[in-house]
Amino acid sequence: MESILPSYTPSPPSPSYSTQLLPGEQTVEETQRRSLQTLNTEVFRRITDSITLVLNDQPLGSITPVYERNGRVRGHIYLRSSEGLVEVTLKLEGHLRLETSGAATTTLVASDSYSLWSSSSTAGDPCPRTLPFAISFPSVFMDGCQPQPLPPSFEDKFATCSYTLSVVVSRPRRFLSSNDSLVVPVCYHPRSRPHTPMLPSDVPFMTTVKSSPEEWHQVLSTMNATQSSRLAPVQCLLFIPSVQVYPFSETIPFHLQLRAPSSSLAPFLDKFASDHSLPVLLSGKITIRVYLLRQVVAKVFEKQKVSKRIIGEGKLTYSSPLPDNHHSYRNVPLGEGIDCLDWDGELRCTEDVTVGSFATDPLSVRDFIVLSLEPLHPLKCPLLASKHLHPIRLVTDPWSDHAVTW
Repeated sequence: MESILPSYTPSPPSPSYSTQLLPGEQTVEETQRRSLQTLNTEVFRRITDSITLVLNDQPLGSITPVYERNGRVRGHIYLRSSEGLVEVTLKLEGHLRLETSGAATTTLVASDSYSLWSSSSTAGDPCPRTLPFAISFPSVFMDGCQPQPLPPSFEDKFATCSYTLSVVVSRPRRFLSSNDSLVVPVCYHPRSRPHTPMLPSDVPFMTTVKSSPEEWHQVLSTMNATQSSRLAPVQCLLFIPSVQVYPFSETIPFHLQLRAPSSSLAPFLDKFASDHSLPVLLSGKITIRVYLLRQVVAKVFEKQKVSKRIIGEGKLTYSSPLPDNHHSYRNVPLGEGIDCLDWDGELRCTEDVTVGSFATDPLSVRDFIVLSLEPLHPLKCPLLASKHLHPIRLVTDPWSDHAVTW
């Protein structure tokens, strides 16, 4: 028995919408969507005897053309003479060069070629002297069968990633010089931002940890004592903004607390007060540092080469400790006979940091917040040196509540 499908009535057309308010309407919330491309209005020019390359949408004062993730490369080529040409080609190329222990590899991460004009496809028409173009940066490259994110322009001791835009003007072979070319280095600068904001660095830790404890992430580490000293280890609590993704243009606040019996904290102090409570005068017998560390890992022929450099040094200021009953101690209570020392601090990247954290095979750039406690005289100090690395991510731009197309 055949089943008969029910009849359907076409849906009415959807109503028309407009951003213009009607009488009696009001805007409750609005998200402005804007493209950063519109903010770049300058023009870059490179001129030779026979070729002029003009690139649009460049930042003010830019010496090298800059393009973002999936960036649109727009401009035009002006030819001094277009007679007798065979082809005009535009090429975008990227090379990742890694070097370690005398061995080096070069990976082609971008290789796009565009024919802007060809005599074979124009039925004898002469080549125009002005050729406009619009191409895009790729977002990935193929490493074997695996797509990898396109690495940014980057230069380090063992790794260099560079991009070029080339114009090649081809002539028949009968000419002594068959080709003219123009090569321009370009900067690939993909942008990124945190998914949520962090608290301003000028807001006191004591205030925010009480009202908004979720804004802080607690990093735990331990400074051990020598066996002969019989001292208890020192617990180290480093509070950093919970987002753990930080723009290198902004200051990162932090709070450091050291917890231990007063005897274990004594090397950090000048002397005990008369009532045996902890004083606030620091002696400098132990160097306390909080800093940003960048680690570049390059892999060549299954061998890894790691380079490290400090990209920001923290500034610490001694502060009053939290009260014993503070709710931030719920996970790790102070305990009986435990004292604490507290510091507020700020971290900021050095100005030469222009590339955020990224990872691609075979190159990765990783960033860390490091807490280092190191005795000035290790043989005389009952506490052992301690260094703890906590991974973070550095990005190019601060958080924004406006949607931005990149």
